[in-house]
Amino acid sequence: MGLSSLISTARSGINTYQVATNVAAENIANVNTPGYSRQSAVIESAPGTTVNGVTLGAGVMVSSVTRYYDGLMQKQLVNANSTQSYDTQKSTVLQQIEPVLNEVANDGLGAAISNFFGSWQDLSLNPGGISERQVIMSNAQILTDNFHSVTQSLTSAADTQNASLVPLTESINKTLTNIAQLNLQIKSIGEVSANPNEIKDQRDQMITSLAQRMGVKYTENADGTTDVYLTKGNVNYNLVKGATAGSLTAVAEPGGNYVVTAHDAAGQSTAIDGTVYSGQEGGQLWATMQLRDTIIPGYQSQVDTLAKSITDAVNGVQSTGYSPTGATGQNFFTPQSTVAGAAGKFSIDSGLTSGTIAASGNASLPGDNSNALAMIGLVNAYTVPSGSPVATFNSYYGSLVSTVGLDVQSSKTVVAQDTAFLKQLTTLRDSKSGVSLDEELTNLMTYQRSYQASAKVLTTATDMMDMALALIR
Repeated sequence: MGLSSLISTARSGINTYQVATNVAAENIANVNTPGYSRQSAVIESAPGTTVNGVTLGAGVMVSSVTRYYDGLMQKQLVNANSTQSYDTQKSTVLQQIEPVLNEVANDGLGAAISNFFGSWQDLSLNPGGISERQVIMSNAQILTDNFHSVTQSLTSAADTQNASLVPLTESINKTLTNIAQLNLQIKSIGEVSANPNEIKDQRDQMITSLAQRMGVKYTENADGTTDVYLTKGNVNYNLVKGATAGSLTAVAEPGGNYVVTAHDAAGQSTAIDGTVYSGQEGGQLWATMQLRDTIIPGYQSQVDTLAKSITDAVNGVQSTGYSPTGATGQNFFTPQSTVAGAAGKFSIDSGLTSGTIAASGNASLPGDNSNALAMIGLVNAYTVPSGSPVATFNSYYGSLVSTVGLDVQSSKTVVAQDTAFLKQLTTLRDSKSGVSLDEELTNLMTYQRSYQASAKVLTTATDMMDMALALIR
């Protein structure tokens, strides 16, 4: 081996360990960067040369810089983020709804129902009493206000979810565009045989962020890009295809609710509905739509059922009784033809006054209290729902309150489980892809010693060259 070959070999060592040191420094600098994958310089022997039939080494080189990346673990993290985001969104909104139906302050809808029928107890003791009749009217108005308040609160909660779909879809569209742009950069860097590892980490982090807002699937391509898509039946809708991004739109229907539609990179479109998502895999977007379309309306439907049942039962007793003047046939509450919207329309009948409240069950006995007692008897009668009663007013409302409470508690438990599972996945991911400062510092020391040794070889070769030149002189 000539002196020039020795110098070349030493130079290869210096260059190689300088690159390796830069890689270690990059790892250390990104130790706290979310989603960063640890990188490693792959060091190999440089291709040798043959001199006089003898193969001689040509030093060392960095063949590539790889990142520690587990594709399966990344997909599990993406799916876990979708699930946690779905459950967190659901739990947050349910906790906001719970106080609407909770009797903590003892002045909610349940108390209003009890107070209304309790005031009939006082009227039964004094059927002709003016003050007792005024109390019934007052409690009836309080009951009306409570039904309206609950309905308004539930409607407002559903409207809030509906309105949030617009900024949510806009945020998703920005992320889709960013992923497509990162795909383009990755492809361009790969075409010149450069290292796009950091950009791949950014792209993967973007996909994880996207998965929190909407459930997605993705496929990694041979050129380093990633396609992001939804599946409906057997058809895939690519929201990102290479460097091309699709989008979501939220268009208001005549009723005001937004319909969310996915438009893929090839121009195909599909509505976001139960054929795309079936549950927790849909992320925040699907949780928001489920809360608006199913969960909150489900609670409202039960409140409407209660309002309709009270209206029908009370009117049934009131209209067959007699007031002190002997009049009959007067409804107490405005009749409702359907269950839907009954709580919001709940009101005292326009023809009712304190003087037309029917306490008597006999036209010839205005002081009779039998109709008032019949009204009191509704408290313990099976009256809900109208037509096929299976519960009393109080037990039905109590069941609704319990259901909401159990839903809230269950959602909190599920979120805690999701958080623990996601933490475990993140720990497993970091054990493979995360940066260990101890390991990187050890590598730095190793690379530093190797660099010093290569520099010493170069110094030695230079001295030998000087000595050879001196002999020539």
